[in-house]
Amino acid sequence: MSKIVNPKEGYNLYADNYKKDYRKLESFDNGVFFDFFPEKACVSVELGVGDGRVSDSIKKISDRFIGIDVSPKMLKNCIKSHGNLELVCADLDFSIPLKENSVDFAVAYFLFVHIKDAKGFIEEVNRILKKGGVFLFNLIHQKKPPVLKAGKQKFKIKSYYHIPSHIEEYLDYFWFDWEREDVLDGKFWVSKIYRAVKT
Repeated sequence: MSKIVNPKEGYNLYADNYKKDYRKLESFDNGVFFDFFPEKACVSVELGVGDGRVSDSIKKISDRFIGIDVSPKMLKNCIKSHGNLELVCADLDFSIPLKENSVDFAVAYFLFVHIKDAKGFIEEVNRILKKGGVFLFNLIHQKKPPVLKAGKQKFKIKSYYHIPSHIEEYLDYFWFDWEREDVLDGKFWVSKIYRAVKT
């Protein structure tokens, strides 16, 4: 039986194997996620930056890029792959360590599965965004965490399934103007991409 670990412990264990999942992760959104990027952003933050898998795409449109993640090992691998970036180690399930009204573009790619308090997280994103700022994120149709391997260890990283209608209620509650793109596999959705603008 696989033990369940928190995201910090889990991604510290799995950091060196994470690249093996790139192809699988990319299959959820089929590249559609990047179609919702703004043309330009002064300050961008990637919430759950991991090893920087999509950071280069965000940096290209940004004057300043900040990456935040709970796993020190993932951040170390991010620097190895992408050079000296502005990175912060923090647990995003509690707060986002940035000033209010300081961010133009916030990205949370494959992060919501590790956020327990989705409403509190969206409130924090609303706090750090400037008026007119964009919050881009996805929800994936994963109700149970997969079994991961690191050496001889097998484990699952604690995850949460958020009902899309609840997320949409939270976006409405904090007065975001939002749109959604559903990525389907046959009749069923595998990912929902949200582009929410702070009003």
